[in-house]
Formats: sequence, structure tokens, C-alpha cells
Amino acid sequence: MCCSTRPDIAFMGGLTTSTEFLNTFNNPNESLLGFAISAYEVGALFGALAESAPNNVVGIIIVTIGAIIQARSFGIAQFLVGRVVAGFGLGIVSTVIPIWLAECTLPKSRGRMMAMQLSNMLLGLIIATWLVYGVSFCSSSIQWRLPCAFQCVFAIIVLCLIPFLPKASHVLAARRGHPEDHPEVMFELQEISYAIAVESQEAGSWSDVFKDHGISGWQRVLIAWTANFFQQMSGVNNSVGLSSHNALLVSGSLQVFYFLSSLIPWYVIDRVGRRRLFLLGSMGMGTCMLLSAVFVGIGTKSLGYAAIVALYLFQTFFTLGWQSNMWIYSSELRPLKLRLRGGALSVVSQWLFTFVVVEITPSYIVFALFNFVTIPVVYFFFPETAKRLIDLLFADRVSDRRFLEWSGIPQIRSFVAEIEMALAERTNAREEKERIVDEAKHTVEYLEKSV
Repeated sequence: MCCSTRPDIAFMGGLTTSTEFLNTFNNPNESLLGFAISAYEVGALFGALAESAPNNVVGIIIVTIGAIIQARSFGIAQFLVGRVVAGFGLGIVSTVIPIWLAECTLPKSRGRMMAMQLSNMLLGLIIATWLVYGVSFCSSSIQWRLPCAFQCVFAIIVLCLIPFLPKASHVLAARRGHPEDHPEVMFELQEISYAIAVESQEAGSWSDVFKDHGISGWQRVLIAWTANFFQQMSGVNNSVGLSSHNALLVSGSLQVFYFLSSLIPWYVIDRVGRRRLFLLGSMGMGTCMLLSAVFVGIGTKSLGYAAIVALYLFQTFFTLGWQSNMWIYSSELRPLKLRLRGGALSVVSQWLFTFVVVEITPSYIVFALFNFVTIPVVYFFFPETAKRLIDLLFADRVSDRRFLEWSGIPQIRSFVAEIEMALAERTNAREEKERIVDEAKHTVEYLEKSV
């Protein structure tokens, strides 16, 4: 779990209806309960901004400390501190992991890797939902203390697995199909080391995020930020107000369906492209939210069932269009120089508007409106990134060009096509050269054996 608040909202939505939880904290009012949920997003927002010093290990340790504070709380203030601390740690982690995944995979499989990672996140959502359902039958404070403490389990697992993450040379060798000591791998590793050294000298201040740099730097950061905004305002983190064992049971079955739907992007995300999936997802989600508003507004029993069906379909369109697709898109779009700080701002958008949604809970109509507004924004301003060399897309842009020229763009598409064709020819030439060298080696080895 690193790129969504859904597992957290899943277990907190159940805890805030627990009699034992409410009694422990002297039955706080609805506003305070709402803040108990959204305090996590407040911490995550500041954690995302703290990208300059901490790393994944530090982030996971902070999450663990926050979970322990929550599980041992006897006052609402102590519990809120635990929520903020845990959120702060997750904010750090959620900034780093999408970037790491994008850097460790080839362009042709980046989307699938992110889709698989987020399917794993949904497994955490299922576990959280059913754990809360299971302990809801207990009559002690274990109803809420166990789910809070259980956050530590996966944090400890992650801490144990981090040392086994592959090194840069191993990743490069695997991507190129060569051993780690191959000259091409060693040369590319040297290039990366040089790029990191240059980037550390030129990264400058946070103000660089708002500059052009000749490659539409601030515009690309803005698009990534906007993508995070639209994902949260789609209604995916809308609370449904669980209040009984039956409601928890229905929620658990919905999460299983959500997970199964998340398997679809594994096979389509790198084939269809980012823009098309955004458009399809927003159209479907907007329609489902609009239908839900109509069905709930009329209020008959049969239309109540229809509203549930619309909710299930909404989850399918979300996983297809905006779950993994949004996270990999934001990572692909940002230039290297702005990748980490631009990523931090994008994640700030994610946590900020998650906080807003949890606090104010807009109506279905509002969510439907946001989804429909997303469609023209994506069509006119979101360039395609799937299997593309993104920096080349902006390489010929000069500062006085109109904003739309590099988003809709037949002329730049033709330019990028020419560049990619040249790179493909260069790659084919290199592969042919390597084939000739390999054949020569085999010939020499054969002659040596013959002699």
C-alpha cells in the first residue's frame, strides 16, 4: 500500500462506527470523527513535501510509529497525533515509489508494472475491510486497536524486503539482456552517475518547479498535479457511511470486485495508451455517478439496487482509467530535473484533495460534474506518454509557442515520429553490430577448437 488512501479509509470507516472506539474517545461529534479520518491526509501532505531528506526506510519507520501510537491511544488527541504521524510517513513513501517503478521498467511495460503494484494495494484494502468486519464481533477495544496495530505488519514486511531491491547495475543489465559487467551496462551506469551529479548541482530551489527550462517544465508539473486532482475529485474516495455489520459485509464484497477489476489494466494499459484510458474512465465514472444521483434521488427499492450496480461499474471504470494509469502518467511526464520535486507537488495534490473529499463529502452530482469536466481537459492538454521518449516530445518547443501546440499537435507528433524512427534505426544498427561480433566470436572459438 503506497499510492492510495483506500485501505486506510476502509478500516477507519468501520472503526468510527465501532461502539468500543466511540466509548474510548467519549463519543466525539461527527466533525471530530471526520477529522480523525482526514488527519491521515494532512500528515501525508506534509510528508510529500519532505522529499529532500527522508527515504523509503525512514517513511516506513514513521508509518510504524504512527500505527503504534494509534493502537495505544486512550485520548482523541493522542489518536490524532498517531494519524498525522502515520500519514506523514506514507506521504514520503507515496512520493518515492511511483518514481522508482517508472525508472526500473522499460517504456513498453511501465504501465503494467504500476497496475500490478496497485492491485497489490487493493489486496491490502480487502484485508483491511474484512479484518474490521471480523473484529467487529468482539466486545472489547480489540475492535479498533487490532486494525490500527495491524498496519505495522506490512510496514515490517516492507522494511525486511527493501534490502533486496535490485541495484542499478542489476536493473540495467536485466533491461538490456547483458551481464552486469558488460561494457554497455557499465557505460550506461556511468552516464546515470554523471546525470545524477549534474542534476544535484542544477536542481536549484523549489522555484525551479515553476520555470520552463526550455522543455515546458512547469507545464508538465502542472499537468501531473492536475491529474492527481482529477483522480481524487472523481469520487473514488467518497465515504458511503458504513454503520452496521451488513454494510461492512457489502463493502467487503465490493472491494473484492474492485480488485478483480484492477486486473484489466495489466493487459490494456500499455496497449491502449494513457489518454484513451483517461477519457474512457472519466466518461464511464461520470455516467455512473450521474445514474447513482438519479437512482438515489428517486429512492425506490429497485433503483437502490441499480445504484449499487452503478457503484460497482464505477470501480471498474476507475481502475481502468485513473488508478494505475494516473500514477504512471505523472511519473512519465515530469522531466528528470523536476522529477522528485514535481512528484512531491503532484502527491500534495493527491493528499490535499483527498482531505477535501473526506471532510466535505460532495454529492454524486458534483462528482459526476468533475468527471465530465475532466474529459475536455484531458483531450486538449494531456499529451500521450505511453512508449514515448517524453523529453523529445518537448525538445523542439520554444517559449513563445502557444500552449496547445504541444498537446494536440500534429506537427510535434511528426517531429517525434522522425526522432523515434532515427533512434529505432540506431538501435537496429547496434543490434546488427552485436550480432556480427557474436558470430565472429563463435567462429574464432570454433577455429580454436579445430586447431
